[in-house]
Amino acid sequence: MTIAPATSEASRTAWLLGLRADSDLDLVRRVERGFPTKAADTLARRLDPRGEYLRVTDIIPKSTYHRRIKAKEPFSKEESEKLFSLAKVFAEVARQYHNDMARVGQFMARKHALLDGQTPLDVAKKTSAGADLVLKILAQADAGVAA
Repeated sequence: MTIAPATSEASRTAWLLGLRADSDLDLVRRVERGFPTKAADTLARRLDPRGEYLRVTDIIPKSTYHRRIKAKEPFSKEESEKLFSLAKVFAEVARQYHNDMARVGQFMARKHALLDGQTPLDVAKKTSAGADLVLKILAQADAGVAA
């Protein structure tokens, strides 16, 4: 599977979440309103179609996820930010690996020395600060900078 061709980071990230966003600001507004629960399902399915290393409940707590579905409520702003941060990391990894999702999955699931032996996925899915750290490591690698 490859990420759909897109012209901007916002559109690549939105595609991973199964959302439409015409601009970065549009995506910000979607985060503020809260993503629909299907965004988590779409993200997990697009990132890991076989369910080998990522489940929705790895990102959003199981009880929260099921409560939102049952009540037909969108995710909170904070939950949406968590999904957005993870999607942004995957979009950047996909860009660097030329949309080869098998290689993206391998990178995200492999322990990394700069993350104290944790995987980029584990660090990125916990907090937006963790996602930012993974993005920083990716930017350094892309620029050829030693950490």
